[in-house]
Amino acid sequence: MDQSESISEEDKWRKDMIIRINKATDATDDDTRLFREISKPPKALVDVKPQSYRPQILTIGPLHEMLSGSPVLYDVKASCVNKFMKAHDISDVEELMQHLFYDPSELHNHYSDLPEYSSETLQLLVTVDTIVIREFLRFIPTQWDSILEEHTQFCKICNNNITFNQAVRDLFLMGNQIPMPFLKKLIEAFPKKPKIEGDELQQELFYAVATTDPFFVIQSFTPEFVESFQIPDFRLCTHLLDCLYVWVCREPLQKNGSEAMSLCSIPQLCNLFWRKQEPRKATIFRDRLPTASRLSKAGIQFRVIVGSISVMKYDKTSLRFDLPRLIVNDRTEDVLRNLVAHEQTSKSSGDFTKYVAIMDSLIDTPEDVAILTKAQVIENYLGSDEKLVEMWNNMCTNVDIRACKKWDDMTHDVLDDYENRGRSMAMRSIFLSHG
Repeated sequence: MDQSESISEEDKWRKDMIIRINKATDATDDDTRLFREISKPPKALVDVKPQSYRPQILTIGPLHEMLSGSPVLYDVKASCVNKFMKAHDISDVEELMQHLFYDPSELHNHYSDLPEYSSETLQLLVTVDTIVIREFLRFIPTQWDSILEEHTQFCKICNNNITFNQAVRDLFLMGNQIPMPFLKKLIEAFPKKPKIEGDELQQELFYAVATTDPFFVIQSFTPEFVESFQIPDFRLCTHLLDCLYVWVCREPLQKNGSEAMSLCSIPQLCNLFWRKQEPRKATIFRDRLPTASRLSKAGIQFRVIVGSISVMKYDKTSLRFDLPRLIVNDRTEDVLRNLVAHEQTSKSSGDFTKYVAIMDSLIDTPEDVAILTKAQVIENYLGSDEKLVEMWNNMCTNVDIRACKKWDDMTHDVLDDYENRGRSMAMRSIFLSHG
């Protein structure tokens, strides 16, 4: 490169930097929310598995390219909004948008790295996608043999269980979100007719979350089981992925705990829940456990406990490691990765990431998978143990494993017992060999 080209590049950089400096703003009293609850997943995580964060069918919100997706998808969205407007006697899109937006600039309080769309474009995009999510939440519990006329637009993209599952998966991608306040505004302005018992949005969010939860075990979801957990108020979450995160991290109720939602108050859940299914002691921080096969050889046993990740615990007396049952199918890796990305960027805790790190350390070979499968800790529907090992191989790449006292202590207890038993077995072996 000659000197003139070098100067030209320097000039270009200098001018660009000056423009950026002049356009940059400080955080002021009017914009103190430096953190935005909806953002794209970190590039370091996307680079590991880009497709896990990419919509397959439904593009939702302004963080994805406006013109991505198929024309059929936009026809479906337009049909959905058109039917919604007719059902509520709204003749003008501007009138519809006014029910959701008091001030278009409020979008910037929810999203980070918004594309440079006009306020009018953002208003329309978020209005359309809020209605699409609203109607899709109502469509999710619909039985395929009794499709309602009002849901026929979704049948065009969810024409079988495979594409339906892909669409539901898209609702829980990190960058594919709509702020919860907009869903609440929409339902407050246009409640369901006839009015149902209980809170409409809470019930529909619970259903969507329960059908996406990778720890969800239908056979065990009896009313007594549901009532043993405090169901969070999903309306207080920031978006759908946050609802799923809060649900999978929920704690069991104590005996004197607060009242839980009754399953009986959600009639459409009955078909889902009861239909038959086919078949401190370490001075150095240590966060990686030996594999399941090595722990098993040291006498540490695994037991499945149905519930959220909060059921994970270790009993030193019985050398028993309790883990939640994880159902692994084609969607599970994407769900896990988006939950991790959400926690890494939006939560102060590291509970879920720690669970993923523990499972990543336990699973290294098909033998490890076989042990956890036998203990029913894993239900593997990927077709082979090798595929599940491959799924976990890079699950924690570029992930920040934060300290999490309750599970760090548990991990240290497991490691101490493993190392102590390993030394005992070694001494016994030496003793026998010299016997």
